[in-house]
Amino acid sequence: MSVYQLSNVQTKYPHAANPPVLDKVVFTIDHIHAGSHHVCSTYEVVKYLVDHGISVTVFIQCTNPSNNYAFDRNNAQLIYDLDRQRVTLGVHPKPAGTSQQEQTRQLNIINGIIKDVTGRKSTILSYHGQRAGPEPGIRFAGIKYARGIINYWAVGTDNPLNTPVIPLNSVARAFEEVHTRSEAGLSSTIFVHSQELTNGSTKKRVFDSFVKEVMQRRLQAVPYLQAMQQDFHRGNSGGSPHHGGSSSSGSSGSSSGSASNAATGVLRLSALTKVGQRPIRANFSIKHLGGGGIYRANNVKTEQFKLPVGKYKVTAKVGRASVSENITLTAAHGIHHIFRIPV
Repeated sequence: MSVYQLSNVQTKYPHAANPPVLDKVVFTIDHIHAGSHHVCSTYEVVKYLVDHGISVTVFIQCTNPSNNYAFDRNNAQLIYDLDRQRVTLGVHPKPAGTSQQEQTRQLNIINGIIKDVTGRKSTILSYHGQRAGPEPGIRFAGIKYARGIINYWAVGTDNPLNTPVIPLNSVARAFEEVHTRSEAGLSSTIFVHSQELTNGSTKKRVFDSFVKEVMQRRLQAVPYLQAMQQDFHRGNSGGSPHHGGSSSSGSSGSSSGSASNAATGVLRLSALTKVGQRPIRANFSIKHLGGGGIYRANNVKTEQFKLPVGKYKVTAKVGRASVSENITLTAAHGIHHIFRIPV
């Protein structure tokens, strides 16, 4: 069985931190996978993390009903016994499209195993499958927080039963997402399967970059349950918007305040280079197509606005490069619009 080894990653988390108050990240792994000569098992990945003082949450599945799920129970016990303070077990149910009866049955089986192993049932879950997320008419009794697979969000719109994950297609973009969420008072969740952490892969490079930055004490790793309790403790899911370093103006008021008693929505704008997907500073402008005003934020990589609902033309400019889009903002769902700038 392969022993997990960190890649030779060099990119440092570029944002200032104030130890011991560091930007928070959450490591989550779905399934308990066996390893091979080419990829480490979930056991070895978790062992590496906890051996270096890093908390991790593993969402377990039931795959072998023989002898009252003895195989799954033994795997969960092995993982948990690596470090009972740093390993948390959660529920990984059946895929989307499964009936309520079957999901409830699976939830009870998995939580029975978790209770046997840890002494208590779990209140956390990760959805299963390509369409992973909440489904109409499907409930998971006793679950307080559920991790989805979405990576779009806006302050005030996080759902405790569909919490987002950060994109793992670029170290720079992932770091920038952590910084953006931290500015909003939120943690950031990393989601992988151990089978994806193959040598030379982008996901392993991003994953290992986060591991190294936690080891270097430039980031702080916290358990998923603890992070969610802190994120949602404020009475709303996102805390207060942060507007450091930008200037905003508009005929209907600033971007950080409520424009009126009318319904409002939350819009976040971010800019990346079209090639390489690197965060880049831009000048953002937002024009209400109904004549309600113009809002701006200059020389920022990302900025959040609280605006009256309606249709807007949003523009990002970097030097002579300019990209515009029309969007419709509603009160029900926040929007995180990412511009790809051809520079």
